[in-house]
Amino acid sequence: MTKNDDYVAESQEAYAHYAKQGLSRREIIQRAGIGLLAVPAVSAVLSACSSGADAKDVASAAAATAGSGAGLKMLGSNGGVVDWYNEGAAAMQKWCDVFGIDLTFVQAELDAGKQRERLDAEVAKGGWDIAAIVPHESDTIVQPVQKLIDDGAVVIQMISKISAKEDLALFTWVEQSSYLMGLQVASALFEKVNGEGTVIETQGPAAFTGAQERNRGFNEALKRFPNMQLLATDFGDWDVNKAQSLWETYVNKYPKIDVGYFHNDSMALAGLQALKAAGREGQTVLGGADGMPEAIKAVADGSMYATVRHSAPRIHMYPVVIGVAKKLGAIESAPVKTVVDGPVVTAENSESLLFLQTDPIMLA
Repeated sequence: MTKNDDYVAESQEAYAHYAKQGLSRREIIQRAGIGLLAVPAVSAVLSACSSGADAKDVASAAAATAGSGAGLKMLGSNGGVVDWYNEGAAAMQKWCDVFGIDLTFVQAELDAGKQRERLDAEVAKGGWDIAAIVPHESDTIVQPVQKLIDDGAVVIQMISKISAKEDLALFTWVEQSSYLMGLQVASALFEKVNGEGTVIETQGPAAFTGAQERNRGFNEALKRFPNMQLLATDFGDWDVNKAQSLWETYVNKYPKIDVGYFHNDSMALAGLQALKAAGREGQTVLGGADGMPEAIKAVADGSMYATVRHSAPRIHMYPVVIGVAKKLGAIESAPVKTVVDGPVVTAENSESLLFLQTDPIMLA
């Protein structure tokens, strides 16, 4: 018998014990924790967010196992299309399946208008218990989100601000520091060229606060390396076709590009294709963000120099765990911001980061 089998058996015994005392399901959850098949991976989330319940009791999760969220409806949304968003959507579905939650996921197809239209349609149906959303652009979906809150849903913001005014009663904001991503990767790139040369930045959407923060981190790195010359900074909008087109223009315009910094890996790999087509592969040091499998492999083989892991599974899994914990009464509140961390990709951690992204695992 495995440790997980032992845990499941103990959980079932504890649940039966409390049930015999006449406690309701909610009371059992409050007393013993919400429980998961993979408690070691999520107990830290519950501990960090727990206020009304003792953190040790929550982390022990001795009550229900799989299916504890049965009957709950969750609405998820992100930008869609690119690999990072697709990985996040798959992770949210996986963890909703663990809890038995009915998930409806809306993708924006990198189009703020489509995201608004689709969210309006789903929100109008009503009955939502939990919602977790990455806005493609700030201030474009405030009204449907406000209606979700008014209707009693636990609404969790991911990565970027839904409202630039921060005037929504969101339960928490699950985010990894995009500022640090920009600072760390740009600094690594500049150090690689000994702090001297030319650089081009390819940004995400202008109205995406995560992209704004990566740009801020990049600019801070530029200040620290004053001998780096910025040739161009343009918005690639997470769109690989647009990013490749931009870089096809750059290679024709600039005879020497020492560094290319991209706000995500998909655009970095698109830039790499433009360099290859121009016969300039290996002449520009490239860096991105997200730490997706193809980018990790590119760092390992030298095609890219640097990236940082921005965990789509954790960003999209935490709202499921937190939302269920709130709905089942295991927690009453959460921090304004629930912080996710992520390492810079290195040869030493690359194998681990690839493994933890695989479909059966989805934990990093």
